[in-house]
Amino acid sequence: MFLLFCTLECPSGPDIIPIVAGVVAGIVLIGLALLLIWKLLMIIHDRREFAKFEKEKMNAKWDTQENPIYKSPINNFKNPNYGRKAGL
Repeated sequence: MFLLFCTLECPSGPDIIPIVAGVVAGIVLIGLALLLIWKLLMIIHDRREFAKFEKEKMNAKWDTQENPIYKSPINNFKNPNYGRKAGL
């Protein structure tokens, strides 16, 4: 009969740094991918809206040089006290 004496040792735990680095890198890459997808969707949406705007502008029924709802911000007012001498 053989007697085998073994010393039981706990195996060393997994290395934490690569696990944490992998999780952080994964989260960052997923975030960047989501931002890239969002940006591409916004570019597509903006191009469609701009094409729609250009189409509406081409089909305008008024003169394209002048907007019918534009009101000039320049106003002339007459100051009643201008040129009058102040009398106390």
